[in-house]
Amino acid sequence: MATLSETTIRRLIVGGETATVELKVASPRPVEMAERLCGMANARGGVVIVGVEDAERRIVGVQDERLALTKDVILRATRQIIKPALVLDPPEPEVYLIDGKHLVVATVPPNSGPIYQAGGVCWVRRGTFTVPLTVPEMLELANDRGLQDWEVLPTRRATMHDIDLERVEAYVSQRSTRGRHASRFEDVEQVLIGMECAIPTPRGEVVPTNAGMLFFGRYPQQFIIQAEVVCVLYRDALGVGGYVDRKIITGTTQELIDEAEIFLNKHMTVGAKIEGWKRIDLPDYPIEALREAIVNAVIHRDYSRRGESIRVFYYADRVEIHSPGLLLPGITVEQMQRGEVSSKLRNPILAGLLRDIPGYMERIGSGIRLMLNETKEMGLPPPEFKEQSEFVVTFRKATAPKKVAPPGATLWSEEEPDSTTGMNTAREQLEQRFTLIMQYVREHEQITNREYRELAGVSESTALRDLETLVERGSLQRVGKRRGRHYRLP
Repeated sequence: MATLSETTIRRLIVGGETATVELKVASPRPVEMAERLCGMANARGGVVIVGVEDAERRIVGVQDERLALTKDVILRATRQIIKPALVLDPPEPEVYLIDGKHLVVATVPPNSGPIYQAGGVCWVRRGTFTVPLTVPEMLELANDRGLQDWEVLPTRRATMHDIDLERVEAYVSQRSTRGRHASRFEDVEQVLIGMECAIPTPRGEVVPTNAGMLFFGRYPQQFIIQAEVVCVLYRDALGVGGYVDRKIITGTTQELIDEAEIFLNKHMTVGAKIEGWKRIDLPDYPIEALREAIVNAVIHRDYSRRGESIRVFYYADRVEIHSPGLLLPGITVEQMQRGEVSSKLRNPILAGLLRDIPGYMERIGSGIRLMLNETKEMGLPPPEFKEQSEFVVTFRKATAPKKVAPPGATLWSEEEPDSTTGMNTAREQLEQRFTLIMQYVREHEQITNREYRELAGVSESTALRDLETLVERGSLQRVGKRRGRHYRLP
């Protein structure tokens, strides 16, 4: 039985080649077919349709005498050339009869497990092209899929002098008093090796692992610069008006969590109601749920992504927590929305260390349910989970904020509104364009000068000026050189 309807096949053909659709007028050599299928398997999956002329999207079909050969080429590519063997969905290529002509369709399912290679090269689909993965991209993909144990790798350029021995002793002493048998703090190196926080080198030295540096380092960010949390308080609901407060948090794993919670508490609006003789505080958000989301971000993020930090955005109507990396295989956004996710740790050593400190990981495996329950008890919308190039948790207020500062004259601004009508109009138009930019970035993750020009109908110089103004405000971050430059959330 065919798994795709005729309507779906026609829609795919009319849409032309995309990141998930490849059109072939005839079957290529098995090696080339393997590269195309491998590229899709390492990306988002997709379909290869044989029997369609790509340029005009014209159905030419596969001749009856070549149907078996075409299917054989696909199966040779998936079972013999691609390593590990790629299983299609369905396992066999399918034959469809469209307009009286046969098409052969191979469907590559979305993959979040192994990294595939063909001819010794790991290919990936980028737009309509199939290109080799670079070494950094391969490492990033391996971490996204839980195939590389980043925690136990030795920290580059670090020595045991970079470990805070007082922190280690305090941790071991606390753990010993909670365990069945007290242990003496005698050989710090052996203790850290046993906890996988240090590792012997081939030269006989002992050096910290990444997990050890994050948990016990004197200054972890000296060696792992991406291990920071950036907290930003914005004036409005889009970040158009720039930020009011910004803090870059550094330190150990515990310090990252604690300081991020302090930042949120500092800016949290707290109302109150009186029940009997008691005052009941009513914060905008459940702080326990926010803290749990931050703990999850710190424990589950992909630390191999250099230059990417955890970001906490506090807007007028919501709080967003952005964590670098994707969900591990077997976990979906839909499961999280239903609260049905079992614990699956990207960084189990950090989680184990943090679990031994009261107040951090008591709810291991049930943190998502806690967020859902806490927001429900406060009458708030459930947290939203989104996976794009990173993982984002969003907490929203029950209603829109009662008072939002108008663009150009924010609640925190002491500037008087411009009295000139023409200038007011120009400013309003400018702020409207800024709003348009930020909405686009939220939907598409980034924006280029060209995309903004097409979106707003402005000149290149105006587009550059608007984008750079948002960079100066702290609403956007500039990425890349001039030709490939784009703008994204900071």
